[in-house]
Amino acid sequence: MKQHDLQALLCGVRKGSESAFSELYDLLAKPVYVIAFRITQSRELAEDLTQDTFLKLYLSPPDETVRNPRAWIFRMTHNLALDACRKQQPEELPEELPDPQDAVGQTLLRAALEDAMHTLSQEEREVLSLHLNADLTFQEIAKISDRSLPSVYRCYKRALKRLRAALEEGESV
Repeated sequence: MKQHDLQALLCGVRKGSESAFSELYDLLAKPVYVIAFRITQSRELAEDLTQDTFLKLYLSPPDETVRNPRAWIFRMTHNLALDACRKQQPEELPEELPDPQDAVGQTLLRAALEDAMHTLSQEEREVLSLHLNADLTFQEIAKISDRSLPSVYRCYKRALKRLRAALEEGESV
């Protein structure tokens, strides 16, 4: 979605349009949830934070002066997730039954990737999630997280290297 389209939806939200808010939710709920989950490592908390993000967005949408509303929304999610982490300890992901329609290989890969994600620091999970799930550029991530661009890029590369090593280690077991 282009910034102009997002600005138009937010304009509708500011005017009280439920359809604009619904469309905005449909477009951004998944990446907001993923960002919250990657930071908190809790499904329930990520769901709550997704609701909190959109409630705040509905009650107080950014004004027209916000140049990158997508980044603004992800920044709000980021801040809410960090606040939630400060208030409670992260919990382990519950074991889930695989979806019967899922191929066994995909289920095993998903489980291995989840295990590998636990080897990363919160900062590394956050940068990976913002880049891969929210489709933000490294420059946008640097602004959101108050880090330098080289620091974000190094963190991303380090996270990929650690993920690769964890996955390769899991294969040898």
